[in-house]
Amino acid sequence: MDISPSRRLASVKPYIFSEMALWRREAAAKGLEIVDLGRGGPDLGPAAEVVEELAVTAADPAKYSYTPYTGSPELIRAIRDWYSRRFGVEISDDEIVLLPGSKGGLSRANLALADPGDLVILPDPAFPSYLSSALVAGLEVHRLELKPELGWHPDLSEIPDGVAERARFIILNYPNNPTGAATTPKFLAGLVDWARRTKTLVIFDNAYQFIAFDDHGPLSILSIPGAVEVAVEFHTLSKAYGMAGVRIAFAAGHPRAVAALRKIEVFYQAGIFAPSLAAAVVALNDGDPAVDEAVAVYADRREKVSALLDGMGWRHEKPGGATYFWLKIPGGEMDDVGFCRKLLDKTGVILTPGSAFGEAGRGRVRLSLTQPKPLLEHALALVEKYLRER
Repeated sequence: MDISPSRRLASVKPYIFSEMALWRREAAAKGLEIVDLGRGGPDLGPAAEVVEELAVTAADPAKYSYTPYTGSPELIRAIRDWYSRRFGVEISDDEIVLLPGSKGGLSRANLALADPGDLVILPDPAFPSYLSSALVAGLEVHRLELKPELGWHPDLSEIPDGVAERARFIILNYPNNPTGAATTPKFLAGLVDWARRTKTLVIFDNAYQFIAFDDHGPLSILSIPGAVEVAVEFHTLSKAYGMAGVRIAFAAGHPRAVAALRKIEVFYQAGIFAPSLAAAVVALNDGDPAVDEAVAVYADRREKVSALLDGMGWRHEKPGGATYFWLKIPGGEMDDVGFCRKLLDKTGVILTPGSAFGEAGRGRVRLSLTQPKPLLEHALALVEKYLRER
């Protein structure tokens, strides 16, 4: 019997990080030592208190049942307290939904908040899952370019009136993956004003919420007056909290948008693992020092990588946030996929091709700070040698 994928699934390209895993296996099979600077997942683990809570809770046989669809009252309360303490934002229980990871939650937002054929606005470049999940949901996509001259922000005034009138929502993400840009209260205020005028929901992906450098402090769009009327903000504990494998996240904001997200989650998952819920409570209540330490480590690595890039003459901008350098390939080369494949085959160093994040990323690569400094130094020495000899 011939089994074919759905037309919706056939409409999307293979996930770049799955392809890169194949590249990695092929290179390793040739005997190359692999240094992965393409990974987005953190190498820094969670706070000791979080690990202890996970261990204690996981050792309790009673914690292996289904958990309530509404989640954990303790975690909801911790999220409210966290928003108040870290961002000065007061939210209510009906403005929060718990999620088993933000990637799935953001993907299912396409199903909860739009219908097939509806238009959505997605940034370019952007996390690849935004586009693929929208296409699988049968949505029409308008790509909005993030402009380097605007600090990798969009010019909202360039969105055509017809697009703004039709759009069900716009997704933006700061601190930004892949560009490493951080945003400002002024931009967020302008975004909220635009959303109010155009009646467009803002989905704000705040995955890297505390990983911000220099004068860029942590920001929540919900701290902008009136934002809860036009926005829903997604948070994960994967990045700054080092809990990627725990799969715990949440969204907060517009009550009706949150209600739609909560409703669809019931059909796609059967509750969140109890130890994950318990660990998240500890992380949000007691994890501030560990987050500050992690951000300091990433800041130190940023300075080291910037100095190494300067030493090899690779022009670049320091990221204002997140854990990435967004680099133009030297010599103006535009085949970023070919560049990354050749680099891996010759050196064992993995970088992510920029075109994986959209057409605006063509000719660029993303370099991640999620490796210890000695590995970053070793990898960039290999890259420098490759660039010099090619």
